Amino acid sequence: MEGKVGPPDASSRADDSASSGETSSGKQRPRSLADLLEEDGEPWTGAPFVPSEGRQAPALEIDDARVATAGIRKLTSQHLTLYTDLVEQAAVDELPEIFDLAVPQWASYFEVDLDQLADWHMTCFLIEDRPRFESVGLFPEELPPFRNGYQLGRYMWVYDQTEDYYRRHLFLHEGTHAFMCQILGDLGPPWYAEGMAELFGTHLWQDGQLTLRYLPRDRKETPGWGRIRIVQDDLAAGQGMMPSGIMNYGPQAHLDNSPYGWCWAFAEFLDNHPEYRSRFRALGARLGQPDFTAAFRQELADDWPDLNEQWQVFVMDLDYGYDLERAAIQRQPVQPLPSSGARVTIDAARGWQSTGFRLEAGKRYEIVAEGRYQVAETSEIWWCEPGGVTIRYHQGRPLGMLLGAIRDETQPLSGVSPLTRPKPLGLSRVWEPQSPGTLYLRINESAAELHDNAGHLTVHIDPF
Repeated sequence: MEGKVGPPDASSRADDSASSGETSSGKQRPRSLADLLEEDGEPWTGAPFVPSEGRQAPALEIDDARVATAGIRKLTSQHLTLYTDLVEQAAVDELPEIFDLAVPQWASYFEVDLDQLADWHMTCFLIEDRPRFESVGLFPEELPPFRNGYQLGRYMWVYDQTEDYYRRHLFLHEGTHAFMCQILGDLGPPWYAEGMAELFGTHLWQDGQLTLRYLPRDRKETPGWGRIRIVQDDLAAGQGMMPSGIMNYGPQAHLDNSPYGWCWAFAEFLDNHPEYRSRFRALGARLGQPDFTAAFRQELADDWPDLNEQWQVFVMDLDYGYDLERAAIQRQPVQPLPSSGARVTIDAARGWQSTGFRLEAGKRYEIVAEGRYQVAETSEIWWCEPGGVTIRYHQGRPLGMLLGAIRDETQPLSGVSPLTRPKPLGLSRVWEPQSPGTLYLRINESAAELHDNAGHLTVHIDPF
């Protein structure tokens, strides 16, 4: 039950100049959620993800002298032996060290006693010239075709990449599969197997320190990766995915590039959202159960409508540095708006926040906002009022402008969430809702830039 086709090359999508919803020309990128409204059938509940099911790990007889004569170098660390025909260079020669640094992080996440891994060892073949490896028996004929990476038993094969970052990403991706197969005994269904490999493959390597499960703050940190760009482009093309569709990926889905982006995004969402992360992180203990996905869906049943709405908000604003902790929708008990009106406080460093008050359709309300708050801090603090600052725009509106949306939480969400289509409120606005619902408010800010915001604004809501 060990075998994995590695992710296709993302180099063709490596230019993430369209982050923040903009094209390379600076124009606002069109976004569409119409495609997200289909649940795409029942989740995949078939056998664990083993594309090479029935294959046995090859018994390689490695003659180091013969290998060296063929121009293949050998590097060894506690947990990895690396054979490569690439010339000596730091970005290659440090890979065994990186693997050793990854092992404690895999062990900690999956709650494996590190002492039990003292003797665990993998062999990786990092390949520039495949015939060279074939000539010395390091690329057995029984391996299936693969584009970039493959893991089977205690061996990993990884083709070289043009970018150092993406080479490490593929290396850690396959290493994650190896750890799950060898130590946990299973990969799980496709959405989880690939989601976890992509989650752990996305990393920061700096000054000898390795951080796995790292969401890059800038596309320049991850040349060749392109997962955020995949999600942005698919949304723009009307080909986005809802959670059920991702969980329904079958064993052959990942022969295409797009599912890697969506599986990464879903794993990133579940692993970091404050409402779902504890349940998601416990899934490693369930690997091997035939009802893995169905049981997880059942555990989330009461939260499923909220999860789908949180997901819509997440993918529509997905960007480098997205802060799920701050951007999560803040809900609270709801009551009718008093005839005397109400006053609420909105945190400038959070995403959508429920006011706790329900507005009625066909009635008019005056919404007036006041306050001064911080929307950025560079060499100096950027101060803002509810009308926003026009020296910078986000999603076509002034940064920091007060936005509003009305969401009828007494009814199941049908279609696109109103929170993905906010109304500009600014300093004041008279609003006549077309449908009843809870008033939600937030300032106009990227979820990737909430970390340097501070302060509050006061909003008065009055019948008009």
